[in-house]
Amino acid sequence: MHASHSNAEHINRGILFMVLAVFCFALMDVAMKHLAGHLSTFQVSFFRGATSLPFILLWLVVAKRVHRIKPVRTKLHIVRALLTIGFLTMTVITLRELPLANAYAIFFVAPLLITLLSVPLLKEHVGIHRYSAVVVGFIGVLVMLNPNAMGFMSLGVIAGLLATLGYSLGMILVRYMHRTETSESLMFFFVVGITVGCGLLALFDWQSVRWSDTKWLVLLGISGAIAQYLLTEAYRQAPPSVLSSFEYTAMIWAIGLGYLFWNELPGLWVLAGVAIVIASGVYISHREAVNKVPVERKLEH
Repeated sequence: MHASHSNAEHINRGILFMVLAVFCFALMDVAMKHLAGHLSTFQVSFFRGATSLPFILLWLVVAKRVHRIKPVRTKLHIVRALLTIGFLTMTVITLRELPLANAYAIFFVAPLLITLLSVPLLKEHVGIHRYSAVVVGFIGVLVMLNPNAMGFMSLGVIAGLLATLGYSLGMILVRYMHRTETSESLMFFFVVGITVGCGLLALFDWQSVRWSDTKWLVLLGISGAIAQYLLTEAYRQAPPSVLSSFEYTAMIWAIGLGYLFWNELPGLWVLAGVAIVIASGVYISHREAVNKVPVERKLEH
C-alpha cells in the first residue's frame, strides 16, 4: 500500500514537472518570436543555444556529470547537429510568420510523423490501431490547413511543416542514439551544435542587437534551461506513456500567451483541426503504453 502511494506521488510530481516544462518552453518560444521580428533567423537560433549553454554547463559541473558528455558515435552527433540547425531555423520562421497557437497546431503533427517514420527507420512495429490514429490525425491536419484556416501555401505553414518533419527525424535519431549515448551527451552537443552552427551562419546576416532585447535574451536562456531541467526531472519521476499526453497543454499556454503579447486568437477551423490531431496523438500514446505492458510483465518475471 505504501509503495503504491509512493508511486502515485512520483507520477503526480512527474505530471506537474511536465506541465511546468511545457509552460517554460512556451515562454522560450515567445522570446524567440519577439526576437525574430528584427533579428535574422540564424541569430535567433544562435541565441537559443548560446543563452542556454552556460546553464547546462553549470548543471553538468554541479551535478558532477561532465565526464558523461563524452560521445561514443561522433558522426551521429554531427548529423543530429545539422538536422537540428535546419529544423530550428524553420521553427523560428514559423514563429515569426504565424500566430503562436497556429504554429503549435502544426508542431503537434510531430507524434504522427514519428509513429510513421519509426517503422522504416527503426524497424518498429505499428499496429492497425496506431495506423488508424495517424490517418485520423492527418484528417485533422487537412481541417486546420484548409484555405479558410491557415492555408497550405503560406511561408509560415511551409516552414512549420518542414520544421515538424525535421524535428520528427531528429527524435527518431535520438531514439537510435540512446542505445550508445548518454542523456548528458545528447543534451550538451544539441546545444553546442546550435550555438556553433547557427553562430557561424548568423555572421553572414548579423543584425544589431538592441538594448531592449536584453530582457528577451535573458528570458530565452532561463526558460530554455529550466524547461530542459524540468523535462529531465519529469521523465525521472514518471513513465513517458503517462507524460506524453500532457505535452499538449502547450496549446493552452500558446493561446494565452499569444493573446497576452500579440492579441492573437486561433480561428475555429484551427481549433477543430488541432483537437483532432491532439486526440490522435493521445490515442497513439495510449496504444504505445498498452503494447509495452506485456513486455514489462515479461521482464518482471
